[in-house]
Amino acid sequence: MKQNRKGFTLIELLIVVVIVGILALAAIPLITSNTRDARRAEGEQLMGAARDHLRVQYSKTGGVGPTCNLASAGAGAFLGKYFEVDTFTPATPSVTANNLTGSATDGAGTMAFQWASGTGTITWVPV
Repeated sequence: MKQNRKGFTLIELLIVVVIVGILALAAIPLITSNTRDARRAEGEQLMGAARDHLRVQYSKTGGVGPTCNLASAGAGAFLGKYFEVDTFTPATPSVTANNLTGSATDGAGTMAFQWASGTGTITWVPV
């Protein structure tokens, strides 16, 4: 007599679980890399805004002096969800974006730029 059973065998289920596990292992690094890049994009945007603010001040004052700084933009002007631009080095000139306390450690970004041109070099270093 022929028995008509419905369902999957244990081997078939194990094969499916293994395939799903392999796909998950491939996807996890990609997802974490994308979230890190998205957070760093916020830091780059903040550094670009700080650079533009400093260039406007530079063009108004005609040079780098005590009036050419980030503080004149107001408290929290260059503050994001993950980063804050809090350092301006007039000699280079450059601005630095640091992680906010409690956010993921994505390194610190530094943007070196020139007063007269639109170019800027961004460097990320691990913290």
